[in-house]
Amino acid sequence: MGKIDVSRAIKDPGQAYAFETDVTLEPMEVLGDPVGFREVRVAGEYLSPGDARVSVKADVSATADSRCSRCLTPVTFPVTAQVDAVFDRQPDPEDPDLYSFEASTVELTDAVRDALLLELPLRVLCKPDCKGLCPVCGIDLNNGTCTCQEGAEVKNPFSALKDIVLDDEEV
Repeated sequence: MGKIDVSRAIKDPGQAYAFETDVTLEPMEVLGDPVGFREVRVAGEYLSPGDARVSVKADVSATADSRCSRCLTPVTFPVTAQVDAVFDRQPDPEDPDLYSFEASTVELTDAVRDALLLELPLRVLCKPDCKGLCPVCGIDLNNGTCTCQEGAEVKNPFSALKDIVLDDEEV
């Protein structure tokens, strides 16, 4: 899966050919959070301009599985992306936008993964108003409240900054 035979485009430069395929992506870690893509569907077209290259333009749709950045609850959401990639039999190491291919088969996995990763939000949230976890006891504040912070000064690595700001010192 994730491979397309581009021999027709190589034999007939300039002619575009439609394709549809599924791609399987391994789970990965993105900015410290686990991310998995499933039901990855790719549909588009490919063509060869007449040299040793093949151009692929496609729409990608997938379901992403991750966790909320604030409360760590599992989150599932749809992701769509566009692939506009150039594959070369002898890619230039100085050009990171070129993907390699051998014989007449193009492997779409890397290009599809890159396109989907670019469409992920910076922070995945279970809901826009997620309250997150209590920094002291770890209780999920969306499901209840805790009493560990009532009336007590919380000691954390940034508590020294509070003294600086209150003393009105220059930073």
